[in-house]
Amino acid sequence: MRALVCTGYGNGENLTLASRPTPEPGAGEVRVRVLACGANASDWEFVTGTPLYGRISRWFLRKDVFGSDVLGEVAALGPGCGRLRLGQRVLADTFGTFGGYAEHCVAKEALWVPVPDGVSDVFAAALPQSGTIALSAMKGRAGPGKRVLVNGGGGGSGPLAIQLAAAAGAEVWAVDTAAKADVMHEAGAVRVLDFEREDFAALEERFDLILDLYGTRPIARVRRRLNPGGEYLFVGGPMGRVLAAAAAMLWTRFTTRRASLLMVPQGPDALAELMEMVLDGRLRPVVGEVTSLDCARQALIDMGARRIAGKLVIVP
Repeated sequence: MRALVCTGYGNGENLTLASRPTPEPGAGEVRVRVLACGANASDWEFVTGTPLYGRISRWFLRKDVFGSDVLGEVAALGPGCGRLRLGQRVLADTFGTFGGYAEHCVAKEALWVPVPDGVSDVFAAALPQSGTIALSAMKGRAGPGKRVLVNGGGGGSGPLAIQLAAAAGAEVWAVDTAAKADVMHEAGAVRVLDFEREDFAALEERFDLILDLYGTRPIARVRRRLNPGGEYLFVGGPMGRVLAAAAAMLWTRFTTRRASLLMVPQGPDALAELMEMVLDGRLRPVVGEVTSLDCARQALIDMGARRIAGKLVIVP
């Protein structure tokens, strides 16, 4: 099979299309023929080794074919599998084992969720990591009368988070590059900021919830933009910001303005709910580019340079 293989660390020049043996499923595992795979910021972090946690995680994972938002067709069942059937279209978050940037992928049967007929391959592949982050952040937090700010609102998770917050009745502000403004407006943001020209941490306005998908400002400054009782959720960013967010989890317990890392559980639990929301029109993934394995290297470089508004999806 063909696979996009990562060797060492770099800025995309370390990605090559290569031939690999088709993997065979072990006990309790399923092999799928990959139909689409969503790209995540974590994939680019593994390629570049930046921030530092990307390099550390990759050292422990020992993988060189990334891609974890995998939509495929069941091609082989390992011993002990019986819940799924051959030819069935399924979706999984394979973070940890990865393998989605290839023509075939193997993962535990328990991770795979059947995909409804009304959900397209590309939309399904845009959901696992990005959709779960957005749902975990907004569910039970965004609502009528709330003001929400999403930093990194024009990528994969951002438009989904904006849609969920707006649908819940919140007033949503969003921050990203100017080129992604239309995507954020269309998702439901009432005001959009260009992070290269406007410092959202210096605003006079305050928010009930700030979702920081990629930390670009000191947490102490961002936290001042919260209303009393407000919450700051940090997802990723430079290593210093990660450590600061972890520390903030301790000292903000004694304040009315909370700050924490958004801990998103991996697994299939949110996937059925997300696909049901897509099916009935409550949620629409924003896909900025669909490309083949042959062009995946350049597409990932473009994603890393913030040139793609919305989700990047790779199809074999």
